[in-house]
Amino acid sequence: MDLMHYAPRGATGALRPFDRLLAGIDLAAAWALVVLVASMVAVVSAQVALRYLFNNSIDWADEVSRLCFVWSMFIAIPLGLKTGAHIGVDTLVSRFPAPVQRSLARLMALLGAALMLLVGWESAKMAFDQWDEGMASVHASAAWFIVPVAICGVHGGLHLLWLALFGPGAQAPELLEDLG
Repeated sequence: MDLMHYAPRGATGALRPFDRLLAGIDLAAAWALVVLVASMVAVVSAQVALRYLFNNSIDWADEVSRLCFVWSMFIAIPLGLKTGAHIGVDTLVSRFPAPVQRSLARLMALLGAALMLLVGWESAKMAFDQWDEGMASVHASAAWFIVPVAICGVHGGLHLLWLALFGPGAQAPELLEDLG
């Protein structure tokens, strides 16, 4: 894992804490992703080996591996937003002049941030409301399937807010020069 990929982007002044917070969340998400995927692979591999080699199985393997999968997908989404790895259709936008493209990208990022933060808020409320509902084979709340959606909403919203402020691919000092 390239840890420099998760270093702060170099914001100064009032934006420095936001930059550092986002970099810290990114690093924690990257390590959590490694642990989640490794756990999922280990549990599924053990389940397959036990089932086909020893005619036995782990009761909780399906639920835990599904939980790891859900968490890993929603933890990875904001990291994809940061690097621009998500799919975008730009057939119309690519025909506009560069300044219009940059403005539209920032506007869409701002709207996306608002929607992601709304998703995070509503998912957190839903998880709280469903906390007393249990999983079938694991002594834990079924709301643990919704918690990563809330985390993704907030983390993804922060990345989209960064993109709205700085534009795609820009480092913080470049924005400060543009605004100055």
